[in-house]
Amino acid sequence: MSEAVKKSTKRIYKWDNLKCFLIVMVVIGHFVNQYAPISNTMKSLSLFIYSFHMPLFIFLSGLLQKRWSQRCKFQWDKPLYYIMIGYALKVCIYGIKILFHQKAVFQWFEDTGIPWYMFAMAAFMVIAYLIKELPLWFVLPISILAACLAGYDENIGSFLYLSRIIVFFPFYYTGYCLDIKKLQEVLNKTWIKCLSAIFLTDMILYTLAKIEDNYSYIRLFTGRNAYSLINVESCGAVHRLMFYVIAFLMGIAIISLIPNCKVPVVGKVGARTLQIYFWHRLILYVLTFSGITGNLIKNVPSGWVWIYLAMAIILPFVLSAEVFSAPLTLLKNGENIILAGIEKLSINFYKWKESTLTVLPVLEFITIVLILLYYGEDVGIL
Repeated sequence: MSEAVKKSTKRIYKWDNLKCFLIVMVVIGHFVNQYAPISNTMKSLSLFIYSFHMPLFIFLSGLLQKRWSQRCKFQWDKPLYYIMIGYALKVCIYGIKILFHQKAVFQWFEDTGIPWYMFAMAAFMVIAYLIKELPLWFVLPISILAACLAGYDENIGSFLYLSRIIVFFPFYYTGYCLDIKKLQEVLNKTWIKCLSAIFLTDMILYTLAKIEDNYSYIRLFTGRNAYSLINVESCGAVHRLMFYVIAFLMGIAIISLIPNCKVPVVGKVGARTLQIYFWHRLILYVLTFSGITGNLIKNVPSGWVWIYLAMAIILPFVLSAEVFSAPLTLLKNGENIILAGIEKLSINFYKWKESTLTVLPVLEFITIVLILLYYGEDVGIL
């Protein structure tokens, strides 16, 4: 194999490592946010992780998305798959809450929990396809302006996941439009890595300092709250712009510092982020509702935080096992059956339409003759 071919086929491990890092951060973020009200350590971790984890996760999804063109047609199976996973998650969460006698409400078109990501991803794909010809320099400022204005309307919330779709779309489309190779070349520069390390250190120190005063900003990072619902003085469009700046800078810093080398196990975790995302919250609900985490806090008051964090770190690696892919495989098979059925119906409809167009004049003539025979005498025609 020639050097040129080797270079072109060489796997870029940075993206596997980044996906693994991000899904671990997503799991830790949801774990620590559960107990942030009773622990400053949890509050600091929560604020730090929420400042980048979903924006960067969505940016990466756009970055790794194949560009749609004449050769690469848009496939409806992907959005449909995400929607099916979203509803499967809703059903599972509802079932777990019922099982543990918790308040459970099933909502078809809104959700404040993790299923939102699945529906948002489906929307991002469709929107990006519809505006694929528009350049980033045109779409980005308009989408950010829309997100800034949306925060003033309390009606734009969790219904149809609209607030999060509007707020996080700029990250997806930015990733979709950027050239992955050029991005890697730019962020691989030494001076950017140095600045990134400094910036991340500053962010860590900021989230540790005066966490009681700063923690309210976390509602800004979730993307689903109107400004009036965020406990920050005079919260408005400027604060949302600040969120975009922080999230983009955090994303740049993390991508630049993620190593581009093969790390054992990490690749498998990075390749199975969807199944980890599907399962982790369900397990967290079980741990919480069953009283396991409550007993941990009660029995190990001085060290429960570190045991709890260890559980959160280990869980993604456990959930990357093949056995946990079963629900998604089942959904994928169901999706294939649905799409095959739709395709068959469309073919039959087309055949029916073609045959109808051939027979229609004859049927029309027969109908007219019958009408004339029946009413002709009454109206004086026959």
